[in-house]
Amino acid sequence: MTTAAPTAGATPTTLAAALDLAVERLVAAGIGEAAARDDARLLAAHAVRVTPDDLDGQLRGPVPADLWTYVERRAAREPAERIVGHAWFMGHRFELAPGVFVPKPETAEIVDDAVNRLHGLFQAGIRSPLVVDLCAGPGTMAVSIARRVPRARVYGIELAQAAVRVAVRNAHGTEAKIVQGDARDAFPELDGTVDLVVTNPPYIPIGLRTSSPEVLNYDPPLALWAGEGGLQMIRAMELTASRLLRPGGVVLLEHGGYQLESVPRLFAGTGRWNAAASRPTCNDGCLTAVRGEGSGRAA
Repeated sequence: MTTAAPTAGATPTTLAAALDLAVERLVAAGIGEAAARDDARLLAAHAVRVTPDDLDGQLRGPVPADLWTYVERRAAREPAERIVGHAWFMGHRFELAPGVFVPKPETAEIVDDAVNRLHGLFQAGIRSPLVVDLCAGPGTMAVSIARRVPRARVYGIELAQAAVRVAVRNAHGTEAKIVQGDARDAFPELDGTVDLVVTNPPYIPIGLRTSSPEVLNYDPPLALWAGEGGLQMIRAMELTASRLLRPGGVVLLEHGGYQLESVPRLFAGTGRWNAAASRPTCNDGCLTAVRGEGSGRAA
């Protein structure tokens, strides 16, 4: 790909000026201004080989030639994280690879919720709560929870081997244990003992095109599509979570904003949950459900 550097008369002489021009280019390509600024900073930091947090110290410096190549790729709607090969999530770098799901900002809301609930369990006298992340991807939730709550025992499972390899590397330095396998059969040895299940399963209905090109064209299909109504894997995660959780245990499940009614209705209809409710997140939705005492009827 040829670089699309500014014309000679508009060539910026500092990285700060180049960032402003890059943001203009990305906004013109249909990317929201806040996201365009974040992406431009990520691309610029990668071009000068610093972290985004350290970029401000480079703003008076020269403009790296690679920046314009990166900006044009992003303007073509290739995700910035794919371009640089990693994502920053809740202040930490997560390595990526082709075919691995990119962490999304709405997932941070679920991690925050999980962390708050774990601290509540400490106050209730549970010294080492047990957490399972189903459909772990690059380890986004499992690793983030393990970093923020090191006293928790955190397990994650992911079907895609490429994602598992990346997740294991991302988990380095934490106690999170990531394994390869099918979330529908996850961790039978933990049945009835888990305090908290978190999951971001596939939930896009077949044929729905409301997601962005960055998701539809670049995220792995295995992580996106979930049959008619987008509920196929959510039904499976309901079964797995109900098997793993102790009575009173909680599941936090990310789903689409268009499923704010259908997902809690699905959970409530099984008879296995004392409470099931969904709330909007910044981009999608999150279900919270509390495991009941009984086994419930078959789904």
